[in-house]
Amino acid sequence: MDIRALRYFAEVVNCGGFSRASEILHVTQPAISRAVRLLEEECGVRLLTREPKTVKLTREGAVVYRHATQMLRQARRLTSELTDMKSELKGALRLGLPPLVGSTFFSDTITRFRREYPGIELQIAEFFSSHLEQALDDGEIDIAAAMLPVDTERFVLQQFAADRLMFVVNPGHEISTHSAVRILALKNQPLVTFTKDFKLCRLIEDACRAQGFAPSIVGRSSHLDFVLAMVASGMGITVLPRSVIERTSAGHFVTVPIVKPAIHFELALVRPQEKYVSHECRAWVELAADVLGFEISDSFVSRVDHEPRR
Repeated sequence: MDIRALRYFAEVVNCGGFSRASEILHVTQPAISRAVRLLEEECGVRLLTREPKTVKLTREGAVVYRHATQMLRQARRLTSELTDMKSELKGALRLGLPPLVGSTFFSDTITRFRREYPGIELQIAEFFSSHLEQALDDGEIDIAAAMLPVDTERFVLQQFAADRLMFVVNPGHEISTHSAVRILALKNQPLVTFTKDFKLCRLIEDACRAQGFAPSIVGRSSHLDFVLAMVASGMGITVLPRSVIERTSAGHFVTVPIVKPAIHFELALVRPQEKYVSHECRAWVELAADVLGFEISDSFVSRVDHEPRR
């Protein structure tokens, strides 16, 4: 089975159509259509239902897509390992992480990276999401994890997490008995949250303003432990992404989903649009994808083959 055809097919599914896949892959649309058609002939089934503005997977196509993404991931790992053997990866990777994101999402990835790539010095710098874009522009870091949105004209994104925001309260709090609560409930509650440098803080405040009120903030901290300690003391309630709660010791609190509207928290790996993807950077992305369980877009790592000689 042609790995290139599988790659084209997977990108068409990821992009929702042939036109966008053509732009991402830098391959003509007829070439992609021909490859997908030949793949369908080889499989003996129809993989896609073509509609005016999009494509949808058939039942058989969903099975092929699931296996294709696994095969493509293995192919990337194979290519990366062979490249590593040839280049004997030695160098440095400068990684920018927001305080809330680093320990919550990347501790396992960092541990494995140090074990599997001992020749690469991993330099980790903590920046608030609001400062990461400038650090990337200034060349202080090679790649970052950031809360969306970021400027897509300057940066290439690889989303790795999307989650809902939840109220976090003490057991016995009036909100704790509800299955879901509107953001308007925060109008009459004291809020403890993060400092203004956190995009999460701005996301919460903007959601409140959209409902016609400003939250009553009674305490701020740049540390998650302090925010949770303030909640535990009864000082107020807080708002956190579900994934952050699940990955911390916040189990003795009660969490309640926010609805009408639901507020979403999205994270992505971010790299500069016009800079080369080093072998060290690609190694990090592929390992993070393996640990966190996301699929890598070809557009995010596609410039590695053009890296200048050192």
